Amino acid sequence: MNPLPYLVISLAVSCFAVLHFSSPICPGTVENIYVDSTVGWMGFGFAWTTWSQYLHNITIAVNLATVELEENTTFLGSIRMLHFHKLRSTEDKTRWNINFEIKFPIQDPLPDITALILNGDYICATKENAYNSSKPVKIKVFMEYNHFTKVVDDVECGTIDYANIFQSLVLHGQTITRGSWPWLVSIFSYTGPRLGFQCGATLISNKVVITAAHCFFDRYNRQLPTEDVLLILGQHNLKRPHDQGTQIVYPLSINIHKNYRKRNTIDSDIAVVVLAELVRFTTFIRPACLWKGSESKESLVGLNGVTAGWGRDEHGNFFTELPKKAEIPVVSDETCLRSHDAFTKITSEVTFCAGWRNGTDGPCNGDSGGGLMFEREGRWTLRGVVSTSLTDRQSNLCDLKEYVVFTDVKAEIPVVSDETCLRSHDAFTKITSEVTFCAGWRNGTDGPCNGDSGGGLMFEREGRWTLRGVVSTSLTDRQSNLCDLKEYVVFTDVVSFVVWIETFLVE
Repeated sequence: MNPLPYLVISLAVSCFAVLHFSSPICPGTVENIYVDSTVGWMGFGFAWTTWSQYLHNITIAVNLATVELEENTTFLGSIRMLHFHKLRSTEDKTRWNINFEIKFPIQDPLPDITALILNGDYICATKENAYNSSKPVKIKVFMEYNHFTKVVDDVECGTIDYANIFQSLVLHGQTITRGSWPWLVSIFSYTGPRLGFQCGATLISNKVVITAAHCFFDRYNRQLPTEDVLLILGQHNLKRPHDQGTQIVYPLSINIHKNYRKRNTIDSDIAVVVLAELVRFTTFIRPACLWKGSESKESLVGLNGVTAGWGRDEHGNFFTELPKKAEIPVVSDETCLRSHDAFTKITSEVTFCAGWRNGTDGPCNGDSGGGLMFEREGRWTLRGVVSTSLTDRQSNLCDLKEYVVFTDVKAEIPVVSDETCLRSHDAFTKITSEVTFCAGWRNGTDGPCNGDSGGGLMFEREGRWTLRGVVSTSLTDRQSNLCDLKEYVVFTDVVSFVVWIETFLVE
């Protein structure tokens, strides 16, 4: 049998100092290895390919010939992928290695492998699958490996699965490779029966998405109903929302910042979307990190951040089919305000400006809500949300000869409604009341925990930091027996006790 031009099957290299022998039907393809008295014999195979079009949906089938099995036998064998990774090589061609294991339905005698089939093509087989009278029972064991939908456990925020990105990352930006910006989310909304693209957004946990508040208001300044909004995770082509590997999710709640539009028409332009179901992380769907630390926005000046989205391109397209990214520098508030008088009306202490002012590079119409990311200690971290820009009078679109305004994400712990908190977990019905409120990211990392009880939740009001909440309690993680920051934290509402507190302030 002639080997396939795109695939090489090699002998699995064993590190076990135990009994082993090559499959006689597929020599150099599968090695049978005796592991121990508990596991017994298993088959180990190794393959590699240079054809990327087969990588996202690999099928492996093994035909076995065995003796009659006991009547009540339910296990007929299995195949499991052990490793699937891109090989770093100095050669021109990129190749991907595939390691797999075979569990046999019976140990004594071991079944014979009569055929190995990859993606429908026979790699090796007995001559015309000859009938074996000593082992008359034929079994086919099948495995399908779909990398688009493979759930990845223990994903660290801000990390990109470079090893498994197979394809070749707004204006004059670079087109994003699928999977190279896996926290990018698209937001759609219904207007009557029509569904249209609304904004970009950033996934920061398996439950929470950050975007701009103005994305949830229509042209008449009416807030969109939550039930008219949907989000697509892992989307690459804006025209193909049902591509394999995307997840369409719906919001449980859309939390607009309470200070939105309080001081000017665009201030505190940020919203926290709590999803109705937990997200399954894959190569193409991963969370960004949320900015931690006390660094002020002044510390960002001169640094370059990266923003991405499907916004207007240099050819005048209002949306691009594939997302693009651009790297832009942050400037000081003073530089931004001096550049144009209009910035005095659309900036504040919770915004910062960035951009090249070259007319081409940066976020534009359609990129609203997307994140401005900075790489910190090897992880991509969200610091800004695309908010607004000045308008070019001729095109009535964004003017990238001016700076772009971003909402500063740092230092915000989102407060959610009582309804959202109660819906998230039944236990909150027993530990909340009219004198408490809930807040938190529910990302497993950010928020007060054991030892923080009694600490204050502060809000900046008119330039002064003001106490509003006291850390009270949280749900408990059953494994660690510590606080569970994948759930909200309960705060005592200080406003309910101001009169009582003030009695102690009387001299």
